[in-house]
Amino acid sequence: MQFYAVFEQILALFLILLVGYGARKAGFLDSRLTKGLSGLLLKIALPALIIYSMQRPFSFSLLKESGVILLISLAIYACSILLAFLFSWLLASPPEERGVFRFVLVFSNVGFMGYPVVYAIFGEAGVFYAAIYNLPFNLLAFTLGVIMISTKKEGTPAFNWRVFVNPAVAAVFAGFFLFLFSVILPGPVALAVEQLGALTTPLSMMLVGALLATMPVKRIFVNWRVYVVSLLRLLLLPLMVWVALRSLSLPEMLVGIPTVIAAMPAAANTAILAEQYEGNAALASQMVFLSTLLSVLSIPLVALLL
Repeated sequence: MQFYAVFEQILALFLILLVGYGARKAGFLDSRLTKGLSGLLLKIALPALIIYSMQRPFSFSLLKESGVILLISLAIYACSILLAFLFSWLLASPPEERGVFRFVLVFSNVGFMGYPVVYAIFGEAGVFYAAIYNLPFNLLAFTLGVIMISTKKEGTPAFNWRVFVNPAVAAVFAGFFLFLFSVILPGPVALAVEQLGALTTPLSMMLVGALLATMPVKRIFVNWRVYVVSLLRLLLLPLMVWVALRSLSLPEMLVGIPTVIAAMPAAANTAILAEQYEGNAALASQMVFLSTLLSVLSIPLVALLL
């Protein structure tokens, strides 16, 4: 896609983010309402978008490509984990910072920003592949990710299979079942699902803005490692993904979707998990804020590759 067209789309998303930021600062959104809207997004709007994107007649080529993109996802996560440990060592990060940096380099903001950006660039077909690609996220983020980010708490968290059972994952399996058997939803149901899914983009960006509004801004710009890790997250990792996948001569969508997802800023739940598991919550908040801010420029640049 042309740079200007992508930049316009990303800028529109950022403007919605600013609305959320301003609404939280003005008191229109408080923590209770933000939490409720987050639940509405993750439990209703996003699952509806996923299911609607999978309303496609069955074809063996789509089935094959779904399996390929899942394998790509697993391979990229494996490589990202190795690179996260390498980069945190090269940065000579203090022990209390390493866990957050490693988590950020492995887990991008797919839920709140990835799906809207993929939808803006690739449309519904992109969301289909992104939903499959994102399956390993919850399993890894709430197991290995928690171990990474827990810098103070002794012991490792016990695996809880429930982290892999949530509305978004359930929507992937439900939508994939409908796809396998070419089940098309009745007109009114399909229209309702489409309109609920359309809430995903504005809700997600407003929520990101509202979350950023609660973070202390004064301390965000003083840690040079936060800039370096943000650039690694936003530019180097997606470039590496793009080069690797291009060398395999894969279809355009199977190269573009992983590249765009790799270009997303730090996952929104970085700070939440750091707080819950006694990690460096202040640093996690800085990473989320700065990487999200810089992504407004970096995502259109990455889109130039596609």
